[in-house]
Amino acid sequence: MGKYFFFLLAVVFSCNSKESNPEFISGELTEYISDTLYFEKDEFTKNLPSKFAYLEENDSSLLYAWYDKRLLKYSYPSGKLLSSTNFFAEGPDGIGSFISGSLITKDGLFFISDQKEIVYTDFEGKVISRFPLPAVPEERLAANFSAMNGNDMTYDAATKTLFLADVPFVLKEPNMNYRDWLWKLDTRSGNFDSVGFNYPEKYREHYDDPELGVFAHSYIIDRDLFVVNFPANDSLLILDSDKSYWVDGRSARTLTFEKGKTEPRGEWTVFNPSMKTSRYKFTQYDPYRKRLFRYVNIETKESEIETYTNESSFILLDSELGKVAELFFDNQKIIPSGFFTPNGFYLKLAEQQSDDREGYVRFDF
Repeated sequence: MGKYFFFLLAVVFSCNSKESNPEFISGELTEYISDTLYFEKDEFTKNLPSKFAYLEENDSSLLYAWYDKRLLKYSYPSGKLLSSTNFFAEGPDGIGSFISGSLITKDGLFFISDQKEIVYTDFEGKVISRFPLPAVPEERLAANFSAMNGNDMTYDAATKTLFLADVPFVLKEPNMNYRDWLWKLDTRSGNFDSVGFNYPEKYREHYDDPELGVFAHSYIIDRDLFVVNFPANDSLLILDSDKSYWVDGRSARTLTFEKGKTEPRGEWTVFNPSMKTSRYKFTQYDPYRKRLFRYVNIETKESEIETYTNESSFILLDSELGKVAELFFDNQKIIPSGFFTPNGFYLKLAEQQSDDREGYVRFDF
């Protein structure tokens, strides 16, 4: 009995150790390319965006893209263009002239319009609702509700809630005491609620820097978590419903964070970030395989003939937010912002070979 008990303990310990210490993968991202998806372009489309929205309708798989006030509808996985719908900037169904964020969901489209409101439309461009953006206090200085730079909006169809961010263009001293950076919009009631966090103290060194003074975020619906990415922090800030904590998201490479500069020009101030600085740029969540991708801009180099090479990587975290891989690539060849389908992760090729179609490589991990 004693020997059996000892053997059982050994087996349990072995299994637990294996589960808590999975093999970490380090390699080249291109090793995981499975195939390439090509999208047709019509005569009105110069360049397709890097992100598409995957939806299923009537037993068909579709991909939607938003481009130049048009909604493009594609069959998947053929990449055939099925339709193009024009949206209006003005009028009763106008979505506004300045759109700082858009999101395509199965319930319709959401736009951050003219820094005034969220406009909610159907797929034909008809406005369903308008939600005035919340006012911000004086210490915020000026709101900048935006989906740019890794702050994609997210929509929870079950609760009819839209998640979005107010991102500083540059960080200022009064912002250090400000907390209401993330917001939830209940589209049934029209009410906004904020989700708060403070910038870490080290970011006092990065005022007026549009690269190192901003943040990026992802919202994970199935766990009700916000993941906040700071450009010069190895760790990721996790905002749970009743607590906040940090998880390891560091790159294996040595990173150098170089401060940006400002330059006065008459009545204006010009912001000059260092484009060579290392920076953790943003995160993307794969809802199908429950993985978080953290994009790292490691180092940019300029050659004697004024061409650039860039060492970048994706740090992959599993469903429990533990690091499982770091995969390296050149962002001059592959654009790092992509989209997910049940069949894999797609990233746009930086150099296209045709004017009639554009290619996106699929990764199968």
